[in-house]
Amino acid sequence: MKKLFTIILLFIFCKSQAQEDNIVNNQNKHEFRLDAFEALVIPNLEINYEYVIGKYSGTGLAVSISLDDDFREYQAFAIEPYYRQYFLNKKDFGARGLFVEGVLRFAGGENDIFNASSNSIQHENWVDMGIGLVIGQKWVSKNGFVFEISLGGGRYLLNQSDVVGFARGGILIGYRFF
Repeated sequence: MKKLFTIILLFIFCKSQAQEDNIVNNQNKHEFRLDAFEALVIPNLEINYEYVIGKYSGTGLAVSISLDDDFREYQAFAIEPYYRQYFLNKKDFGARGLFVEGVLRFAGGENDIFNASSNSIQHENWVDMGIGLVIGQKWVSKNGFVFEISLGGGRYLLNQSDVVGFARGGILIGYRFF
């Protein structure tokens, strides 16, 4: 009877230790981030969601909306699906460290066109698609908080706007959960 009781206690201890290790190693797979740099400087609201596929990769979606009417000529909105590959990762559970990201961008905005006959500026909406590359670094704390710095850009493919290329990156903060 003592042996059975000892085995049960040992099993419960090992099980609780494994659950604690999952929390400490932060093996959660869902992550939301907000680009603090764009929110303060441009002003632009960019929200990122990333799903951690495994130790060395993740995929996600970024949605960006301009909060400034003067910035709408460059971009009023953008939807960006992306895939990331992480490098130099020595942690048990990854999706952190140095990364390279391939990104597609679907964006729209306004072009200002000067009409000489009426001596006025007309606004013409545009929608374009682009492809780009980003490099960055991500840190994840044991309790799930995320800090990321990234920089990159790309080129629009359909030539629907006056803008030929786009920039992507920033200083992002967020949280990893579930």
